[in-house]
Amino acid sequence: MNIRAFSRTLRRTGLVLGTTALVTVTALPAHAAVTVTDLGTLPGGTSSLAYGINQWGVAVGYSTNAEGVTRPVRWAANGSISDLGTLPGDVGGTAFVINPAGIAVGRSLGADKSEHAAVWRPWSSGPTQLEALPGSVKSRAYGINSLGDIVGFSATPENVYKAMRWKPSGKAVPLAPLPGGTASSAGQINDQGTAVGYSLQNGFQNAVRWNADGTPVALGGILPGDDSSQSSWINNSGIAVGNSFKAGQGYNGPYRAVRWNRAGQVVPLTPLPGHTGSAAYFISGNGVAAGFSYTPGGVFHAVTWDEKGKVTDLGVASPGPSEAYGVNDAGTAVGYLTTSGGAAHAARWRG
Repeated sequence: MNIRAFSRTLRRTGLVLGTTALVTVTALPAHAAVTVTDLGTLPGGTSSLAYGINQWGVAVGYSTNAEGVTRPVRWAANGSISDLGTLPGDVGGTAFVINPAGIAVGRSLGADKSEHAAVWRPWSSGPTQLEALPGSVKSRAYGINSLGDIVGFSATPENVYKAMRWKPSGKAVPLAPLPGGTASSAGQINDQGTAVGYSLQNGFQNAVRWNADGTPVALGGILPGDDSSQSSWINNSGIAVGNSFKAGQGYNGPYRAVRWNRAGQVVPLTPLPGHTGSAAYFISGNGVAAGFSYTPGGVFHAVTWDEKGKVTDLGVASPGPSEAYGVNDAGTAVGYLTTSGGAAHAARWRG
């Protein structure tokens, strides 16, 4: 579906279009000119973040509204924002990714803090809930391919995460962890049906790839000095990205971004000069990864890595922290920046 048709669909559903003005500035990193746009918020909102972007430049994420409620939103290619709506009875949500057909996935939030994996289709009047494990009150959909296959997790009543794959019909198919694993979650599935994520073994995460038949394969990717890894994204060429880290240490560990080639061999993605850590959460079809790099003092800079691993600082125009979470084949990245007033706003970077 093209962008004009998608916009017409949104108007027919009665979704509110935001009027927050866009602010665009030009930054000059070491190797290229990058234009960054503050995508703003829903009317009256104070914060927002963009997690995913498709090949047409349509982005999704969340924004607070005038009541301070976090809502799932979509930004059209021209930057206009719309509220995607929630499941009946729910109050908030987040959209994590959008595929080329304009189908977005994420979570819808109840007033009781329950989370429901959801899919927003441009031809529907609202989101559809995805099947969860019996008794589950927490599930999220993190990835979707061009064919409409979806992955994420559903938690047991005891809050143990279990990786899930949903067929386009919404039917759930559990993805087994590695042998001996007790928990798992999937981050993305490519058009060949290969998914990636993590499996929890004895308290440590291990990056995993699920083949199209659901068989889990350990990816490794734990760098020297670390004890855990996870894979965030895989493209249609079978190249994946993720992170190596120490369990329980967070970004103090530090995190270290990594990339797996088609053969499963891992290569570290270096942070910016002088920085101590990095994280990668997305890789485009042409091999550009998106994430962030951070200083010893913990200041985050949105970055991309090209197919050869060269890192570009996207965050030099932001007065505070910034992170990138998605990038399309045209090289347009999305994430968030920090405004001069200290607020986190969804951002779009174009090189």
